[in-house]
Amino acid sequence: MFSRRVVSAAMVILLAAASVIRAGAAPLPAGGVPVVVKQTPHCSAYAPSGWSVSSNPQASALDLQSGDGTMYAGWGVTAINRAMERFYGPMYGDPETSIRTLANMIVGKLFSDPGGVRFTSAPAPFLNYFTLRHIASARTQGVVFYHIYPGASPQVYTESIYIAITDASLPRARQGIAPGVAVSIRCATQLIPSQPADVSRTGKKGTPRPGCGGEPNLRGYNQQLGTQYAHTASGDNFLYDISDYRSTGPDGPGYYRMLGNSLTKLEPGRSDDGC
Repeated sequence: MFSRRVVSAAMVILLAAASVIRAGAAPLPAGGVPVVVKQTPHCSAYAPSGWSVSSNPQASALDLQSGDGTMYAGWGVTAINRAMERFYGPMYGDPETSIRTLANMIVGKLFSDPGGVRFTSAPAPFLNYFTLRHIASARTQGVVFYHIYPGASPQVYTESIYIAITDASLPRARQGIAPGVAVSIRCATQLIPSQPADVSRTGKKGTPRPGCGGEPNLRGYNQQLGTQYAHTASGDNFLYDISDYRSTGPDGPGYYRMLGNSLTKLEPGRSDDGC
């Protein structure tokens, strides 16, 4: 997403919680979208198996897209010097202008929608670290959440941005997939070492994953995004919409999936939440 190299890293996972749905409203479903690790040398994310992934050599950006081109999730970090705005345009403007410009580029290139992106919600605190805003264009809807690091002067700042965009025609049940993928992105940029205490950790299966260092974790579930990760005892991960939560089931409230012939309650969060 960005061409400039900057020092930062991203680490994302979703928190655990639940939203109550009235008992008996619907039969317990198979539920959830299976997700697998997608990775480049220094970045990783969880996404459905058909998604593509790419990163720049510095691991300061990661892009993922669904096979049918209707969903996008990405992260990037770059330094902005406001003095460059008059030479290189609005990408080097204030944070709101810069973020909207980036979203415009993605929507125009990947969704063939040149009409421009607008913010559809006011800035809101997100997990005590990020700012969250909803966005939309003529053909798409999505969400951005970001953190702005101040620079040595008022003219300079660094922006770390997560973006999830979907085709607006997608059913509601699929519109949460891209945000779920976005919050799973982890990258460790290559200009500074990641924090040793974070990098040394692995998932519950003992398999190391890249990008386990940098910004504070987001875990398990987030009501503002409406998504929930859950995993099986063997470590398989699934991305749920919170509407999949059931207040009743064979093993009590939770997220369920048919595994073989058995309806199984999954553990909240991803199998590598320790990373």
